[in-house]
Amino acid sequence: MGQGLDLTINRLPARTWNWLRMNEADLKQIEAGESPTVITEGLGEAEPWNEDISVLPTGMGEDMDRLAGEAGTAAIRIQSGPLKEKKRAALHFVCSDGGKSFQPVELLVREGECLTVIMDFTSPPEAEGLAAVQTRFQVNKNGRLKLIQLQLLGSGYRFLNDIGGRCEEDGAAEVVQLFLGGSETYAGCRADLAGRDSVLNADIGYLGRGNQRFDMNYAADHRGERSSSRILAGGVLRDSAFKLFRGTIDFKSGAVGAEGEEKEDVLLFGDDVVNQTIPLILCAEEDVLGSHGATIGRLDEELLFYLCSRGMSREEAEAMITSARLEAVCRKSGDEAAEQMVHNYLKEVKENGKQESIS
Repeated sequence: MGQGLDLTINRLPARTWNWLRMNEADLKQIEAGESPTVITEGLGEAEPWNEDISVLPTGMGEDMDRLAGEAGTAAIRIQSGPLKEKKRAALHFVCSDGGKSFQPVELLVREGECLTVIMDFTSPPEAEGLAAVQTRFQVNKNGRLKLIQLQLLGSGYRFLNDIGGRCEEDGAAEVVQLFLGGSETYAGCRADLAGRDSVLNADIGYLGRGNQRFDMNYAADHRGERSSSRILAGGVLRDSAFKLFRGTIDFKSGAVGAEGEEKEDVLLFGDDVVNQTIPLILCAEEDVLGSHGATIGRLDEELLFYLCSRGMSREEAEAMITSARLEAVCRKSGDEAAEQMVHNYLKEVKENGKQESIS
């Protein structure tokens, strides 16, 4: 693949914060690599569709399309099923040590149908490599999509997760994401709420340890009347972890009666963590309701004293609160298998933390 590509990703829709260099992220010499190993469940028989969703804008931006062109990997296509069937499909990405991969995915929810898709990314605990996935979705009238993504990669992995989609009239997309592993995670999601009463709900959870880095960019473009968005992010940062979260609600002209909410709640365990948040509301329509906010803090000392008085060490108390926060996000997936994967991963993290403190 040669020297790879230099990419500029996660650009804010409107440039602010120039002096803090928070408007975008730059990646150097990124190689697309080969097709990943993906174990599939419940995809069903592929049927042709006429919708071209490969051109929908995504959260990480156009440079991810350049990377996709370099990879040349065929998209995995998944279609919805009748509402009463509650179709569920799963993509298990098995990432090897030293692997580099790029996989496009396209999701189509037909009128009045529903689809749940689970993606999980795993590798050996100490593995290094690059895993990139670009997911586009189209939710047609009265359709329902739930997308669940679990990043459980090894400590040396770089993860690129790009999402873009459109919701038509009364179409709803729900995104639940947990970023728990890897060395660097870059994530973006952009949803075009084109139809009347269209909906985007996004719940993002993350756990930063050591020198982990998270760079995220989420945007809801409100075009339809009475469209609704809710972007909630929450996580825990420890040690020297770094996190930058960009959340944008963009009310376009004509989005009468639209409502958007963006909120982040971050818990800090460590004096060397770096936490940056950019909440942004853009407005070209008068009759809208938008709100944003961020809560950043440390563990309440009274709560910590109470837990320690019940026989817990400080480390055990922090681990318990961390697990509770992240598993609460996972429970929003409503998928038992996904919840069990996250529970097992956090249990392993806790046990490894005990061993490191003993040694």
